[in-house]
Formats: sequence, C-alpha cells, structure tokens
Amino acid sequence: MDKLLDSKNTYKFVVHQFACTATTCPVKVEVKILPPRLSASMIALLINPQDTLARGQKVIEEDPARFPGHRPLYPFQVLGNLRKYLQDAGSENRRDIAARNKRFRLAFGDDCDVLLSYLGFKLELRPSSNPVEEFEAFWILPVVDDKNRIFIDDITFELNQLMLERPDMEQKAPSTQTLDSPTYALPDILRSLACDDYPKRDAVQIVDSMEHPCYASLGAIEQFTDDLLAWSYDRQCQCDPENKPYYLDCLRELGNGRRSSDLQTKATMIMSTGEVSLKDIEKAYSFFALRRSDIKSEADDYIIGVYQSRIDSAPRQKDEARECLRVIAKDRRSIAIETVANDRTMTFEEALEFLSVTSDTASDSIEAAAIAMSFEGDKGKVAKALRAIANNRGNDYTLQRAATSMESGTEDSNLDVGEAYNRLQINDRRAPDDTVLAYYESLRAGAPAGSSDSYTEAFRVIAHDRQSSYLLRKLDDPHADIQAEKSTVNQPVGLDNIGNTCYLNSLLQYYYTVKSVRQVVMNFEQIRMSLNEEDIKKKRVGGRAVSKAEIIKAQKFVMELHDLFENLKTASTRSVKPTRELAELTIFSSAAEANFRRASISSPSGPPNIASMISPIFGPEGPPTVTIPPPRSTDEDIEMVERPEDKDSNQRDDSSEGTLVEAPDMDGLPPYSDVVGKTSAAVEKVWDSKTEDTSSTFDDAVMVDGDSVSQAPDVVPTAPEKPPPIPPRNKAGLSIQTNDEKEVITDDDLWKFGSQQDVTEVIGNVMFRLQCAIKPTSIDPVSGEQIDNIRDTFYGANASYLRKSQKLEKKVEPWANLIIFPDENKSRDIYEALDVVFDEQQVHIDGTVQPQYASITKLPPILQVQIQRTRYDNIKHTAYKNRNAVIFPETIYLDRYMDSEDPDSILMRRRQEAWKWKARINTLEERQRTLGQEKTAEEISVCDALSAAHSFTKSLQEMDDIEVDTDLITMLEERQAELTQEIQRNNEEIQLLKQKRNEQFTNMTKYEYKLQTVFIHRGEAGGGHYWIYIYDFENDVWREYNDEYVTEVRDRRRIFEHEAAGASGTPYYLGYVRSSDVKDLVGAVHRDLREVEMPKLPPATSTNSWAKNLENGVEVHHNEDIEMGEVKNAGFVNPRHIHIMPKKDVENKTGVTSQMPLDEHGNTW
Repeated sequence: MDKLLDSKNTYKFVVHQFACTATTCPVKVEVKILPPRLSASMIALLINPQDTLARGQKVIEEDPARFPGHRPLYPFQVLGNLRKYLQDAGSENRRDIAARNKRFRLAFGDDCDVLLSYLGFKLELRPSSNPVEEFEAFWILPVVDDKNRIFIDDITFELNQLMLERPDMEQKAPSTQTLDSPTYALPDILRSLACDDYPKRDAVQIVDSMEHPCYASLGAIEQFTDDLLAWSYDRQCQCDPENKPYYLDCLRELGNGRRSSDLQTKATMIMSTGEVSLKDIEKAYSFFALRRSDIKSEADDYIIGVYQSRIDSAPRQKDEARECLRVIAKDRRSIAIETVANDRTMTFEEALEFLSVTSDTASDSIEAAAIAMSFEGDKGKVAKALRAIANNRGNDYTLQRAATSMESGTEDSNLDVGEAYNRLQINDRRAPDDTVLAYYESLRAGAPAGSSDSYTEAFRVIAHDRQSSYLLRKLDDPHADIQAEKSTVNQPVGLDNIGNTCYLNSLLQYYYTVKSVRQVVMNFEQIRMSLNEEDIKKKRVGGRAVSKAEIIKAQKFVMELHDLFENLKTASTRSVKPTRELAELTIFSSAAEANFRRASISSPSGPPNIASMISPIFGPEGPPTVTIPPPRSTDEDIEMVERPEDKDSNQRDDSSEGTLVEAPDMDGLPPYSDVVGKTSAAVEKVWDSKTEDTSSTFDDAVMVDGDSVSQAPDVVPTAPEKPPPIPPRNKAGLSIQTNDEKEVITDDDLWKFGSQQDVTEVIGNVMFRLQCAIKPTSIDPVSGEQIDNIRDTFYGANASYLRKSQKLEKKVEPWANLIIFPDENKSRDIYEALDVVFDEQQVHIDGTVQPQYASITKLPPILQVQIQRTRYDNIKHTAYKNRNAVIFPETIYLDRYMDSEDPDSILMRRRQEAWKWKARINTLEERQRTLGQEKTAEEISVCDALSAAHSFTKSLQEMDDIEVDTDLITMLEERQAELTQEIQRNNEEIQLLKQKRNEQFTNMTKYEYKLQTVFIHRGEAGGGHYWIYIYDFENDVWREYNDEYVTEVRDRRRIFEHEAAGASGTPYYLGYVRSSDVKDLVGAVHRDLREVEMPKLPPATSTNSWAKNLENGVEVHHNEDIEMGEVKNAGFVNPRHIHIMPKKDVENKTGVTSQMPLDEHGNTW
C-alpha cells in the first residue's frame, strides 16, 4: 500500500497486487482502489442508531420547550441533512447554519464538531439579536473550489451510498432527498480479467447478501462450482501448508452451507486420513482448559500430565480425552504425545461403558452384547473389553472364551468331551484342572505334530466343557502365572447354566441348603417307595392318586438329584454341571408331558384338541384363549410364568393324574395324629370334603384356561421296546426306563413346551416328585394324603372363616407357600401384603354380603412366600410385570395371623381393632383422593378449583361494568378454608391410625421367622434372568448364587433396597425359617472335599492305546459294532457334528466291567 500524504485533497490510491500460485504462470494483477474519505469512526457517528438516538434525546432534554413534538432523527435523515449541506455549499443558495437550528441540533448536536471541521465547515460567533445572549454561533458551509471539489464530491458520493445501504424502514420516512444509483465496476473488472466465462454454480444469487468470508480464504467466490472450490482448497493447502487446518474448516463450512454432498464427502475423506481442522484443534485444547496460543512454549510432558489428570478425575471421558490428545499431538507434531494418545489399554470401568453394561450384568448378557457389537464394530476392541471384565471377575470363563473366539475366529471342535478325556488318558472326569494340565503337558511333550495338535484339541474341548479360565489361559500361554480355580470346604459350589436354566439352578441351590430335602435325597435308598401294587394304589400326593410310572420317574429324579448333591458336596472345582435329564425331570411335570402328547397327536386336517389351544395364563385374570405362540429363541432364559389361580381338580375319576381316591391308612403306618399331634375338631371340619380344593399351587395338575379342563388320556401311548433306526435329524430325547414301558418324547419340542410352564408349577413339581419317590411317614386321617418329611417341612394350613346364616363356618386348606401381591401404585411392606390375604373382607354369598377372614392353623418350619408380580392387562391383552417394591425385613413375626378358636381372645380383639382402623384409613384416604390429595400433574384438586374460582370472581368484581355478589366470594373463601382444615384433620387422623396399626402387634413375637432365601428376577413378564441370595446363619454371610458364580454379598442393600428402581431385578420368592430351629432346618455350606486320586502319568510314547488309532494325526476307529453317541441339543450348546464312537465299558457296582448300550444321554438303559 502506498503511503498516504497528509493533505486530504491529494489522497492517493491503495494498490493491491496479485500473483498466480502456479510456479509456471507469470501473470500478475494490480488493483488500485481509492479508500473511503470518511473513516469508520466518522461514519459511526452518522449511522449508529444508538448514537443518533442518544444525541437527539440529549438535545430535547436540554431545552424541551423548544422541541415540542420532536423526536430524534434516524441515521438516514442525519446522512441526508449532511449531504444536503454539502450540495448547498457548491450552489448559489449558500446560507449559514445557526448552531441553534432545530434540525441541525437534532442531527449533529455537539458530537460531530470534529467531523464538520474535517469536511470544511467553520464555526463563527456573531453578535446576538437576542438581548438575553451576547453572541450567537453559526456554522459556515465549506467553500468549494478546484482544490477541494473532488474531495467534496467523494464525500457526497459516500453519503449517498451510505443512505442506499440503510434499512427500508428508514428510507420510507418522509424526506425530500433524491438518491443517485451508482454504476458498479465489478462487471468491467471481470471482463478485463476474463472472469466472466467459466463454470458457475447453478444457484440463485442474492445481490445484496454478503459473501461468506471462507470464500475469500480459499481464493474463491460464491459463484464457483463445487469442483472449483475443491480445486481452490487443494491450491491453498499446496501453497500454504502451515494453515491447512484453517483451510479444512473453510471447506467444511462451505460444504455444509451449500449443502454440497461432494464437498462434504471430500472433507470427510480428508479427515479420515488423519487431517484435523483448526476448530477441532482449538476444541481439543479447550477440552483440557488450555489455549493453543498460550502453551506453544510448554513442553510435551506438561500436556501429557494435564491429560493424565483429566482421565483420573473423569474416567468416563477417557475416549474423548484420548481423541483430543491425538489432535493436539498432530498439531504439535509430537511423537511422545501421540504415543500416549494411542495407548488403548482398557480399564474395567471403560469396558463396562464401552459395552453398555453394568458391573452387575450377567456374563452371558455381556457376551451377547459383545457379539452384537462385534458385527458392526471393532472386534479387537470388543475382545479387549471382554478380557478387561473377565480379569476383573477373576478370569470369568464365559467372557475369556468369547474374547478368545472373537480374536482368533476359531469355531468349536467336533470332538466329544468323553473322547477328549480318553485321548488324554484321564479316567476320572473329576480330576482337578492342574492334573488335567499335567496329563496334557506330559503327553504333548515330544509328541509328533499330528498327535500334538490332537492333544491340544482334546485339552481345549475339556477346558470349554469345564468352563475353566485356568485351562484356557494355559492353552493360550503355557507360562501364564495363574492358579487353578478350586473351591474350598467353606465355599459353596456353583451350577453351570446348561441352556436357559438359571431359574433351575437357583431352585436346586435353595433345596440343597434345606436339610430335610438334603437328607431325603442323600438317604434315598432307606426311604424309597416300593413298587408294590397295593401300596401304589393307596398312595396319594397333592390331593390325588399317583401312577406307577410317575413313581418310577420321581425316583429317577431323586437319583439324579442325589448325584448332583454329591457333586455339590465333594467337587473340587468352583462349579458343577447339572445333567440335562435332571433339568427335564425338574421342569417338566407329568401334566406338561401329557398336554404335550395330546397336542402332538392333533389331526392336521381336523380341529385341534383342547390341549393344543391352551396357552399359559398370566396373572390373576386369564387372557382370552389364544394359539400357543412360537417358542422363543433359546438365547433367552426360560420364562417361568407366575400364575396365582388354583388348578382345577375336576378330573376324570379313572385318570392316573387326576383321580381322587378314598385312601385308607396304608398297612403298618401310624396314624397322622400320632406323628404330628392331635388335630382339633374345628380343623377337621371342612365345608365339603368331597369338593375340597386340594389341588394347590404345587399340584402336578393339568393346565387350565377359563372353565376348560384338558383331561389326561387314560393310557399314555408307549414307545417301542427298541429304539428305531437312527432318525434323519439330530435331536436327543427324554428317555425314562420303567419295568413296563419306555416313554420317549422329542427333547426339543418338550423343552419348548416346558418353557411355558408356571413358576410355581416347577417348584411344586420338585416337591411332588420328592413325595412320590419316598415312603410316607403317616397318613392324614381326613384326606388320606401322604405325610412325609417334605410335607412336614414346607406345608402349612389356613383356616377361612365365613359367616353364613348367622353361623361362622370354617374351612381348612393346606398350602406350600403364601401368595402376596405388590401394590399397583406404590410400595408396601410384607405385613401390608399379608394383611390382604388374612384380613376381613366382604364377599358375596347367595345374594348377600358376608364377612370373611383367614388365619393360619399350622405354620411350616420353612415358610415360602411368593410375590406375585405378573398381571394381565385386559385392554392391551398382554402380561406385564408389577415392579413396585414389597419391603421385607430379615425377621418377621406371624403371631397376628395365627388361628384362635375363641372369638373373644386377645389376639382376635386386636385383629378386629386393626381391621376397623384400616377400614377407617381407607375411608379417609379415599376422601383425600376425592379432594385431590393424590392428583397427577394434569389434574386439579378441589381446593385448587375453589381458589381459582375465588380469584376469578374477585377479578370480575374489580371490573366496573360487572356486578358480583359479595356473598359468593365469602362462601368460596369459607368453603376453601373448611376443606383445607378437613384435609389437615384427615392427614393427622391417618397418621395416628397408622401408628396405632403398626404398634398393635409389636409385643407378639412368639412365631418368629428369619429370612434365608431371596429369589430374584430381572426382566419383563415375557422373560428374563434369575438368581438367588441365600443366608448363611452360621457365618452371618449372604451369598449370591448366579449360575456358576457364588460370591459373598458385602453390601446388603443389594438384597433389601434394590427393587425400588427395578432395573437390577426384583424379588419374587422368599424363604423364611423358624428362628428357634434355623441350624436344624438349613445349612448353607455342606462340603466334604475329596481329592481325586489319579494314576501316574503315562509316558509320552507313540505306542499308547489311543495313539495306535491315529493315522497322520487323525483318529480312526475300526469297530464294526458302533452306536450313536451323545448329540447335544443345538438350543443349549454350540452345534456339533454327530460323532460315531464305540460302546463304552461300564463298571457296575460289583466291580465287573461289561459292555452295555447307552441311551442318547450317555446313560445305560
């Protein structure tokens, strides 16, 4: 730029020079521009609305008498006045301007004196014609001559241009000004530079709009096409690489503003190569509360320290902090900072956040989330997250295996587990992990390549079958410093999930802690029910006779349970695996199988039978009958649907599952009264012994929908004596051998059918099978029901009292659990829930309303309480889960619910008082609801309505043209005050009655029970996950049993306070134990650890028996007599090919080894 001379009349041009960026182009362009004559500060005095407004107001306020009706001028008017003065300066009508002139004062005041002097105006004092003032000021217009004519013309043009730029609102104000339209030079310049003929953007151009500054930064204009803009960006980056981040900002800004997919794609591709924009750089610095310009001199260690401090204080922001650090590293070109930014080590907290899980999430759920994420995400990062969580959980096998599979991409081996043990020459599958490792290392040492790989395959199969993180880690890294996972005598053993069996595992763990169940199972042979036809004919369990086939199946169940309990007692591993057969016998009752058979034989062309139309009943009210939906994916846990309604007992008299038989005492058994004490006459009296509802929640009953009852067939079709040839499908079957027949049901279909069974049906099925399998200790003289250790442990009885015709009738019914319900709208404690069961209520009998209440006539040693959470929505026709809390303490007292034959006893008087208080509380609370005390945000209370009416009436009264009765306002005020006082009185009375209710039974503590078990369900009414908490009374420890994991609960709030949120699971089944006998009734830890003796390790030679069958590392059997080996159900394990294997040598109890055929479960027929 040329230096400007001092005189404004000889102002020189500003020169801009441009050169082409291409190194081979010699073209240079020079543009000369005459700068504005008015400076920015001068222009501001004229066009700033705030300045012109303040100037005008000041003048008016100084002498308001001179300016009546005047207002400050707009900038357009100020510019016009000055332009008019300059035009008059060069005309013959020159007149001096009095400084007191109203228009001049409003336009310029005293603020513009310097501007006027710059333009050539001169201030002159003259004698005043006003006697009050001595002198009067005048502004003399500039004299226009050849020296300043160009200057005055330039100023006039600039003022004209400024007036053209003013808003339309100002230009529409009354004015005599006529504006000149200038001729723009840009078209001539473009023609001179040959810039009028190039590809232009096909878009509507707004002439008056300002061009985005990013165009100039890229050396472009708005009319450029996207291709020209992209080329401009590339040229700028090539010529000025230091400012590439800024040019990238410009490209992104223009691409977004123009909505150009091409420019946006180009910017995205540039950033994908690691380039960053200036905005991203500044944002990265600001993330750490730093400014780029302030820390240029700081060392890299300082920035790294700031990063470490930030992630320590906010670990959840580590990913964002790491990305910001990477941007800073690129900006500073720092290798040290980049190394820290690229450190991808993942912590436990980061892994949880990355997989969107919590520390309480089950391992199988975490694995599922990781697999889903790996489909579209970074498998390596997902695997790192799995390993971080697995390591934190003590080398969790499920997660370790998932991480290994994800990293390596290997699939499961086709090798059978039994053959894997044979390959490593391990005869006892209970061998500890370190023993298995020793065998593997011994055989593999020095073995040929083919044999070594085969040993490795066998070792991997065993590691996966055992779910052993120790073996898996040793397989990946033989030098890994990790100890084998062993259980101790003081630590219970977990149960592996064999496929949707989390509820089953919880149930089995619970029964193992109950000493009476454990003794029945472990000493089963001593109390085994004989298969004598006479004894079978007299046996009644669950209010009905049982068949021989049911007894045989029940005894098979107890034997399977015996093996499991023995493993839980002696296993050296941290978990054991239940057999598939035990799971089937536990979950599937006889009724379920019968229903399945009836459904399976429906004619495809004819109408379906009743059983095929029955669907599970959800909640207290059953939904309409619908077709059974298709079974859910086996990836989910089996849904055990809770059903509170009783099972129908109206079955055919000759049905093996539904017969009600008058059963006299079995020979040689003492009467029931001699075993458990005399029963009162009142207890023995029932309403109708012929129609007594003995099919409690735990009966092995047929599923019922409404009034329809699906009858079991008289004779269940039997399977052939010999298995048919190998079928063309890989499905195992449920096979139970009896003396008379062998029942075979396709496993897959039965398992799916059983998954629809009731939660309490499964619990009841266990009790039913236990009772069927053992001999009775006595017989109930009234019902003929079998009495045994199981019934004595779990069964109590209620007496229901109903007044009929001025007579109080009593009916006694047994139960295995008490069913309580959460409140629909709020939390309630367990006493409030039990009150619903036992308190007096009004029922309709024969057209009249009569009072009815219940009492407990017999309390079992172990009290089971079911929290019925599943309800049915009759509008949506769907089941839903009530998550409202039921608050349960560790100790409860049941004295208040005990039966008393004396209606005037202290207990009954207290109960009746409590009933009256509760009725009064209900009345008051209903009144409070009517008054709007529990209104929602959208509702309005009565008091609010009165207050609004009062305010509205008063506002009408204040209006002159409306008359309002003053008595109406007074009445509204009085009524509002009355209701406010009533609400306060009601609240006080409610609090007093609740306090009296809560203290009514506090001194009754004879029947004390301690909490021992809490079943937890996480999920919805349609499915979820189950686990259990069990209290160890001897060690004062709560433990969580979650499939294979058994851990101590250090924070008991997880058990007693977690259900308010409902996200982590809700209790739905409680087990309380009689306080005086807790150590006799339950024992959380029952262990007798036994070391497995293993033979000495075989020498690693190629002459051992297994290696002889290897041909080039591949196992080959040359045995013509072969059978189908174990084929796992694809719904519970990873699919495997059918493995053909020879018959196994089975050693019987006498020590004689013989070859016996095996069923599809690997058991002998």
